[in-house]
Amino acid sequence: MNKFVKTEKTRNSGAAAWQVIYTDLMTIIMVFFVILWSLNQGKDIGVSETIGDVTDRMLNLPGDVLFAPGKSQISPEGKEVFKELFYDETGQVLNFQTGGLTKRMLIIHGHTDGDGKKENNFNLGFQRAYAAYEELKNYSDDISDHAVICTHADNTAVQEVPDFEGKISEAQRQTLRAAKSKNRRITIEDKIINKFDLE
Repeated sequence: MNKFVKTEKTRNSGAAAWQVIYTDLMTIIMVFFVILWSLNQGKDIGVSETIGDVTDRMLNLPGDVLFAPGKSQISPEGKEVFKELFYDETGQVLNFQTGGLTKRMLIIHGHTDGDGKKENNFNLGFQRAYAAYEELKNYSDDISDHAVICTHADNTAVQEVPDFEGKISEAQRQTLRAAKSKNRRITIEDKIINKFDLE
């Protein structure tokens, strides 16, 4: 009788250990699939979420320095800014050689403030981005194969423009001017793209 009880206890403890191991294994597998699922949320297979994979650096250039108000021709001061940033005797600043597995792209964004008609601002944003692209061509022969031009009519503002009502004070006027000035800009985004995503 004692022998039978001992054997039954041994059998039950072995079964309990197996169930614990099985439960742990299933929990690990479930966690693994939850992680995989969460990584794929919001991704549409076959459609790129952005123009590239990694933004290496982003450069904001104030439009008030580069352009006269309402104009798309780069000012002499603006040309000096481009020269200071992109002139390089070694040819490394705008070197697009990446070794074949990735591709380097410059996305040039032309931003305006919200004054005037939206259509006119889209056009001005594009013309300014194109002028920046033309200026960059002075510092790289390869840029035409590595540039994308975007235009924004105040819909990606770096600073929210306050919506003052009624007669505004001089301090409020200065705040408005500063906010609008920050939104008038050229942004040059340096992206590294995984070439496998392009196929």
